[in-house]
Formats: sequence, C-alpha cells, structure tokens
Amino acid sequence: MTEKVANLREQLKATTRQELTRIGLELFLQHGFAHTTIDQIVAPVGISKRTFFRYFETKEDLVFEWQTEMAPALVLELNTRPREEAPFKAVSETLFSLLARINENPELAFALIRLLKETPSLAGRDMEKRMVWEQALAAALMEREGRKVMPHLKARIIVGMAMTAWTAALDEWYAGGGKVELRPIMEKAFSLIKEQE
Repeated sequence: MTEKVANLREQLKATTRQELTRIGLELFLQHGFAHTTIDQIVAPVGISKRTFFRYFETKEDLVFEWQTEMAPALVLELNTRPREEAPFKAVSETLFSLLARINENPELAFALIRLLKETPSLAGRDMEKRMVWEQALAAALMEREGRKVMPHLKARIIVGMAMTAWTAALDEWYAGGGKVELRPIMEKAFSLIKEQE
C-alpha cells in the first residue's frame, strides 16, 4: 500500500512539473521571460510560489526542462547506432534524432530559439545545457569505441565539432525565419566538417 501511495505521489509530482513547464513556456512566449512572474505561472496550477521552488530552483529551469531530459535520450540514441559507423557519423546521426522533436512543432521551436536569443540569461544557460549534452555524448562515445581507441580529448573534439555544426545549422535556420526544412541545413553543416578531414 505504501508503495502504491509513493507511486501516486511521484506521478502527481511529474504531472505538476509538466504543467508548470507548459504554462511557463506559454507565458514566456506571450509576455517575454522578464515580464512573466512565478505567481503568474503557479496561479493556473493552484499551487503557491513557495511550492514552485520544490519543483524548480529558478524560472529559467522551466525553459530547459526538455534539454535536461534529452541528455540520457541522446546517449541512448548514440548507443543504438550501428557499431561499424564512424564516430563523427554516429554522433551526427544522434543529433539528427532531435529533428523529430523540432519537426513536431517548428513554430514552437522557432519561438523558443527567439526567446533564448532575446534573453541573455537564457542564452548563457543554453550554453551550459549544451555542454552537459557534449560531456554525456563524449563519455558515451568513449565507451562505444573503447577508451584506448577513443581517449577523452578525441571524444570531446568529435562531439564538439558535431555540436558546433548542429548549433550553426539551427542559427542558420533561425536567421532564415524558420521557413525552410532544417534537415538539409544540418546535412550541409555536417558535410562542411567532413570536407576538412
């Protein structure tokens, strides 16, 4: 019985966390990050401002909830890539898996990128979160290839090049108003690195 109550409590916490994230993002996109208060975020959920801080340390954390969840998913994706695939190709294809999420709602993806670019504190946090992805993918690449073949420095450089190309492609897509398909831009960005080999 205690386990059932604990499971129910965890489900309720997860649901509340998702709802706070959804409402927060909607308000940020409507009113801007700086003009949205925590009181506005918690009101529709019916919890106090104090309770909000049991779920998130800061309101910035709402913006990056999906990025935090993605690190383990990216590692899993890399681990399922074909073993014969070259390391850079495996990391590139892993990053391509993010396109499914972007393609589900390109307007939302574009709006979120705009929010990050218009809010300096969020831009800094975005870089931090991407570093978490980079470190997680580098560690997974070392395990995948074997540490003798793939030392830490080499893994970080391969993943760093792929992440740089991915970020540059996103910036290019955003600069074009998000009007064209993102995959060809990413393919071009990754191919430019391959040309340097």
